[in-house]
Amino acid sequence: MKKHVMRLLALVMTLTVVLSTTMVSSMAASVVRSKRTVKNFVYIGDSIASGWTLDNDNPDNPYTMSNQMHHTHDEVVKGSWPWWVAKRTRSTDVFKLAREGYSTVNILRIIDPEYDQEEMAQPENYYDRYFSACMFWNSMWKCSNPDPTETIELKASAQRAIADADVIAVEIGNNDVLTNSVLDPFIRYWYYAYGIAAQAYLTTFWDGYAPVVSPVEVLNRINTIDSLEELVQMVGGYELISDRIDDNWEAFKPHFERIIKRIRELNPDAEIYVLGAYNVFGQDSPKNEVQQSLEEMNVDLIEKAEKFYTKESKYANTINYVDIRDAEVWSSDEMTNARYWLRFVYHQHPTFEGHAYIANQLIRAINANN
Repeated sequence: MKKHVMRLLALVMTLTVVLSTTMVSSMAASVVRSKRTVKNFVYIGDSIASGWTLDNDNPDNPYTMSNQMHHTHDEVVKGSWPWWVAKRTRSTDVFKLAREGYSTVNILRIIDPEYDQEEMAQPENYYDRYFSACMFWNSMWKCSNPDPTETIELKASAQRAIADADVIAVEIGNNDVLTNSVLDPFIRYWYYAYGIAAQAYLTTFWDGYAPVVSPVEVLNRINTIDSLEELVQMVGGYELISDRIDDNWEAFKPHFERIIKRIRELNPDAEIYVLGAYNVFGQDSPKNEVQQSLEEMNVDLIEKAEKFYTKESKYANTINYVDIRDAEVWSSDEMTNARYWLRFVYHQHPTFEGHAYIANQLIRAINANN
C-alpha cells in the first residue's frame, strides 16, 4: 500500500513538472531572441508590467483567491513581459519600478522630488496624494500609516537605476485614464469615507524626512467646506465615464512628458521604449451595448496614444513607440453575469500569451534600434 501511494505521488509530481516545463517551453518558442545584450534594464509601469494575475502554479486561472491577494512588489514575475525581455536580452541588472495600481502620479512622486514636495502640497492635489499612497502599499491601513524608510529607499534606488540604465521600458497610463474612469465613483467614495481623516497624518509622514504640508493647514482647508458640493469639487467632481476618460487623457499627457523629462535629466543616453495600450474589451463575447461602447472608447484611446507618442509629444523624437494593441487578456463571463464585475479588474490583464506577445513587440523594437 505504501509503495503504491509513493508511486502515485511520484507520477503526479512528474506530470506536474512535465506540464509546467511544456507550458514554459511552448511560450519560450514563441518569444523572439534579442540580437543585442542589454546589461542594465529598467522597467516602469503598473500591474501589467508588475505581472499581476500571472500564477505559475495555476497558469490557466488568474481568479484564485491566493492569486488575487498576491502583490508582486519586488518580484520579476516569471512569464511576464519584463521577465521575457530581461531573459532574451541577457540583462544582468534588472530594476522594477512597477506595482499594482501605479499611475503617473506614483512614478513622479518617486523619481521627481520637485513634483512630490511642491505640487503634491497643493490642496487641489490632496486626493491624488492620498490615493497614490494607497497604491504604493496596496493597503488601506498603510495609506494612513506609511513606512517612511521604505519610501526614501525606493526613491533613491529608482533614481540610481534610471541613471545607470541602458534600456528603459515605460508602460504607464492605464490607471490614469481607463481604470480610474471606470472605477472613479467607488474610489472617491472610499476617499470621502476614509481618506480625508487620514490626510493630515499622511501629509506629515509621506516624505519621511520633512512634512511639506502641515496637518493644521490641511484641517483648516477641510474646515472651510460648507457643503457636499464643495467637498466633491475639492476632489475633482462628478462626470460621465466618457467625459472622464477625455479629461484623464488630457491630464495624463503632461504627467507622461514630465516622466520622460525627468528620465532624461537622470540619464540623457538611455534608450526609452514606450508601450501603447491594448484592447481590453476586444475579446469579450458576446458584447452588449455597454461593452461595445467601452471598446470603442478603448480603441479610440489606443489610436490617440499612438499619435501622441509618435507625433504630438515634445519627446516623440527621443522615445521609441511599441504597439501592443493585440495583447490577449483573460477570458471572462458575460457582462450580465455578476462574476464579470467581480473579475473585472483581473480580466483587464494580459494572459501568459499576452505577456509573451508584448515581450515580442518590445524585443523586435530593440532589435530594430540596433
